[in-house]
Amino acid sequence: MSTAALSYAAAERRSAPLIRRLERLDPFLLAATLLLIGYGLVMTYSATFEDTTLGAEGAQFVIRGVVWAALGLAAMVVVAYADYRWLGAIAPLLYLVALAMLVLILVIGRETLGAQRALVVAGQNVQVSELAKVLVIVVLAKYFADRRDRIGSPLTLLGGLLLLGPPAFLVFRQPDLGTTLVFLAIFVGVSFIAGARPWQLATLAGIGIAALPVVWTLMKDYQRARLVSFLDPYADPLGTGWNIIQSLIAVGSGGVFGKGLTAGTQSPLGYLPIAESDFIFANLAEDLGFVGALVLFALYLVLLVAALRVAFRAPDAFGALVGAGVVSMLGFQIFVNVGMAISIMPVTGIPLPFISHGGSSLVSICAALGLLQSIAMRSD
Repeated sequence: MSTAALSYAAAERRSAPLIRRLERLDPFLLAATLLLIGYGLVMTYSATFEDTTLGAEGAQFVIRGVVWAALGLAAMVVVAYADYRWLGAIAPLLYLVALAMLVLILVIGRETLGAQRALVVAGQNVQVSELAKVLVIVVLAKYFADRRDRIGSPLTLLGGLLLLGPPAFLVFRQPDLGTTLVFLAIFVGVSFIAGARPWQLATLAGIGIAALPVVWTLMKDYQRARLVSFLDPYADPLGTGWNIIQSLIAVGSGGVFGKGLTAGTQSPLGYLPIAESDFIFANLAEDLGFVGALVLFALYLVLLVAALRVAFRAPDAFGALVGAGVVSMLGFQIFVNVGMAISIMPVTGIPLPFISHGGSSLVSICAALGLLQSIAMRSD
């Protein structure tokens, strides 16, 4: 055999494992991801195109959205190509990185909307708490995967809480109550799939409820005002209740088919605050109506079911628990953000995955889904 033929055969052998892994990519997860990214860009355009409060800056939101989408897809490809088990091997290091980033935010972070939660990188605000959520998923998944035979012990569950405590507290100090709650949702999802008993989680929930008076005293005035206004927004309709009332007006006015893209009134006239991020669902419901919301929920359902399928087919406990953490994070954020827009949840500033305008959130979610694809590519 010639030298060229030998070289070709060697190259073919080297590429074969990668080709086989690519064939195992979850197509439903990938398709839902791409469609949701596209949906988010369309809604960013609709929310900012005719917003008189943004002026010429409106077009920049769409441009930045496209750039962040490209970076997010690149992150997903890189993470999917890497072996997810490498991350499990360096979980202690990732934990220290997460803590270091969150401490750095409190020292030199930029304050926006009353919270010190972003670092300025290349002129852009980067919320490291979004990346910290993904790192915490990996850390907790590794911790519980290594202790699945002792999950019934209260000490094991307590150890997981001790791991969660420092990053959750640092995020709460920014202050960012919404992301703190996402950390708790991740813990519940990972520990439950790892084998924690329902009574154990119920006991922890009871302790958390008992500690609410202490948490109330630690909250900022505006955070307490948000919770109070959630119970009765019409008690202060021009103040703390304004956001909820305008969101309800936007959702209700959309009807079945909506008013059409860029044809809404609440966002363009400046009545709906932060329509491109926190209240993007209200803007979507006004523009595209009940049908547009159903399409969004259908895409979310495909995404979450595909993610669960990857988790249950994972070749090891660590992969399964990573999948559980990602599903818990996404599911909780979807429920709270939509609930906030229709006044069944208090306003907490949790972004709607893929749809809310925000580069840090999008890149972090894409990286988390890259982890799931990495698991899928290495499953039988």
